[in-house]
Amino acid sequence: MIELSSRRRRIQAASQATIDRLGRHINERGRLCIIRAPPGSGKTYTLLEALRKAAEQSIRVAVAAQTNAQCDDICRRFVNHCPEARVWRFASPSATMPDDLDPRITWFTATHEIPVHSAIVVATAAKWSTVGAFEAFDFLLVDEAWQLAWADFMLLGVVSERFVLIGDPGQIAPVVSIPVERWETSPRAPHRPAPDLILADASIDKLSLELDACRRLPADSVDLVRPFYDFEFEAWADEAERFVRPTLAGGHELDAVLDQLSSASCSSIAVPTPSGGPPLELDEEIAGIAARVAVRALERECEAASDDTGEPTRLQPQDIGITATHRVVNSAILASLPAAYRNQDTGIRVDTPERWQGLERKLMVVVHPLSGVVHPSVFDLETGRLCVMASRHRSGMVIVSRDHVPDTLRSYIPWAEQAVGRPDAAGRGHHQHMQLWQTLENRDLVSQLSR
Repeated sequence: MIELSSRRRRIQAASQATIDRLGRHINERGRLCIIRAPPGSGKTYTLLEALRKAAEQSIRVAVAAQTNAQCDDICRRFVNHCPEARVWRFASPSATMPDDLDPRITWFTATHEIPVHSAIVVATAAKWSTVGAFEAFDFLLVDEAWQLAWADFMLLGVVSERFVLIGDPGQIAPVVSIPVERWETSPRAPHRPAPDLILADASIDKLSLELDACRRLPADSVDLVRPFYDFEFEAWADEAERFVRPTLAGGHELDAVLDQLSSASCSSIAVPTPSGGPPLELDEEIAGIAARVAVRALERECEAASDDTGEPTRLQPQDIGITATHRVVNSAILASLPAAYRNQDTGIRVDTPERWQGLERKLMVVVHPLSGVVHPSVFDLETGRLCVMASRHRSGMVIVSRDHVPDTLRSYIPWAEQAVGRPDAAGRGHHQHMQLWQTLENRDLVSQLSR
């Protein structure tokens, strides 16, 4: 057993103090609690501990997650976390019950089957918002709460009158498929994340807590993503404890970015921009380079250290992930990979940042979201996607980008396009993008690909 350093003992104590305060809030039947957490900080563990304490006190709890996969994962992890406990999985009749469902997980689809006794029942937020009349729960716990819009949160009022919302404020904002301009100046705009509106409203009585350490990312990567947040947190990992290190000599022009990961957890490769400007939708050259970086990591038999021991293990295809914001680029990346690496379960996972939320890999290859943008819009500068993309790795990350991006950011002058009284999203996003690039450049972590 590894003995914790004094710094880690302090972080552990602070995390336990947050969990204890949440437990007291639940035992005392508090009305509302918001927990802000950086990426990889133990949100699910905190949720499971809250459920354990509720079960011990025979408190009837509903859990709302954003996807069926998240619901299934919470159920599996809870019965492993509390072997003597049971959990009920409330699903749509059209949902597919997992083949490996643990016998301690009860799957049901009808509202009248909701347990009226002390129980923990897990369903998607969408499912909870459409059910008919039933006896309200003592508490509703919402996982990944920053993905829940205020309008959807209002629909959950029938589930309970007491709430615990846990999430990462840096994640991608809720997707809304209709124009929202008419509500921009509303104090409780229906399209905005529910926790943001609650925290901004001083008239709402709530307990506000934070998880103040990121356990997933290497120490220097925490410095890279911290500017995306408006609260402080630190790294669990020690300096230089996490790394990706090639064991075979290189010779390919892309190998420099992998070599840098031996001493820094992030590196970047800048690809020359065509004279006529970058491809705006499908950039096949960028897609091919992203795929090639991942393949070279396997060809050079890279090893990765991803935990507290600092002991490296050989990278496998399933330890690597690639992400780009456009599906057509992800499809091109997948097509560029050797057939043996295309299986999404045993190979290299390639997906959009929306689908990467909540997931992690030892090595991530990231296509910068501004690579195909020469005139950034407010949407382009919104940093939720970039924050998610930059926070999925445990050992190392390679950013693949067109070389115009830093100049595009430096020449951009943010316009005050926001509605009166609303935050300057474009200005803040521009500042956050610039900070990330300046950090990479200041650390000499940008390699230029020859033309």
